[in-house]
Amino acid sequence: MVPSVFECAAEPKIAEIDIANGGCNPQAILEEHWDTFITQQDFNYLASIGINTVRLPIGYWSLGPNFLQGTPFANVSSVYENAWAHVVRAINMADISGIAVLVDLHGVPGSQNGQPHSGISDGKTNLFTNSTYQEKALQVVQYLASELCFVSNVAGLEILNEPEDDLELATFYTLATNVVRSACSLPDFPVYLHDAFDLDRFKTYVSAKAPDFSVQDHHSYYVYTPQDDVEPADNHTTDVQTTVTAQLASTDYDSPHNLIVGEWSCALTPDSLKNESDPQQARRNFCMAQYAAYTRDTPGNSFWSYKKEDCDSDWCFLNAVNNSLPSSFFMYGPGPLSSENLHSIQLLEPEVLLLPTHKLIPRDANHLSSFSSEASSKYRHRSLAIALRRQNPRDGNSTTPSTLSPEMKNYQDGYQEGYLTAQRFALYGDSKLGFVGQYLWTGIAGTRNPSQGPDGSSYRQAFIQGLRDAETRISGIAGSS
Repeated sequence: MVPSVFECAAEPKIAEIDIANGGCNPQAILEEHWDTFITQQDFNYLASIGINTVRLPIGYWSLGPNFLQGTPFANVSSVYENAWAHVVRAINMADISGIAVLVDLHGVPGSQNGQPHSGISDGKTNLFTNSTYQEKALQVVQYLASELCFVSNVAGLEILNEPEDDLELATFYTLATNVVRSACSLPDFPVYLHDAFDLDRFKTYVSAKAPDFSVQDHHSYYVYTPQDDVEPADNHTTDVQTTVTAQLASTDYDSPHNLIVGEWSCALTPDSLKNESDPQQARRNFCMAQYAAYTRDTPGNSFWSYKKEDCDSDWCFLNAVNNSLPSSFFMYGPGPLSSENLHSIQLLEPEVLLLPTHKLIPRDANHLSSFSSEASSKYRHRSLAIALRRQNPRDGNSTTPSTLSPEMKNYQDGYQEGYLTAQRFALYGDSKLGFVGQYLWTGIAGTRNPSQGPDGSSYRQAFIQGLRDAETRISGIAGSS
């Protein structure tokens, strides 16, 4: 990605360890790279086009010399004496721009995959067969969890990047998740788990961890297999629009299957493009199909990567924007919501009948953005959901019923809360609720379990309907300005 930092590296010049063992003062080379490659201006730019979260890859060496003893980096540990300060600096710069950070542990002691991007160049995967390396890796996870737990713009911790699909992987993930939960007292701190490119296996694993806030990270590339190499670009696009979309859209809100696409790109091989009449348009169609699917059918996605030397639209987000990708990435339109939009959103009311003995929540933006579970409980049962209106259409002679069945109360509550949730997210940061299933399991005010019986089922269905209805109305407001 950045060939210039390898000019003085030791052979074979492919991984972090080679830079650290090289000449020309490796510490100075790396610190200059950390200081200049990504700056505050980069985060400001990302915020200006609607990006709200970045994925930050780090290695265990980034934590500093204390974590390098007994590893291949032990003899060069002094190179990293200022590394952790640079990680903290990057997180703080993102915060200044209003951007969240998913911290991705890209390389661990022993290596999870033997690949150069895990920091080593010997090709060996030792994590799953060496208990000492496993213990050191868990110490790294413990430190990161304790340091990042209460950082307001940290969106979670990814335990491993692209590990081998080892039989011990799930066991290691369970150990690492337990370490995070012990080190971080926030029960809803998200833990991200890469699925080793086995979507179905880890879908089952992550779903079974509910209500723990665990997230499956799947990476989607189309250039690394012989089949991908020869498949025409248009076929890849069709695959994304059909097979891949069906896999991603199978989320079941009954049990939160939290799934993101943590890496993807616009890259296609020359053979995939050679028979296309317009290769550039074929690449754009492929890239836009991915963007549409990953944005519509998952709570989040991240392009690999933001920046590289010899920036191209295949792998470099800076070049892909407004070429293979849209020019902006805001939730409700080509730009941020205007003050007029926000005022109109603030005044939105669900399409409901009002119970005569209850009051509406005040339509104040600050009130909505700070709406607490106590307030939610206080204002419960104050209106009928639209479903009840259809059941009892309003006319000149109709009256609002004074009592509701338990199921209709649950529907009413769910619809109202879903609607208000969409408003809160739009008013705060021009956002949408991402992990809907997780929110329904752990974020519902009160004690209702959304997974059990008709009580939870009616609430859950109504919440999702209210959320989507409000998002549709907000999109209409944004599109009319």
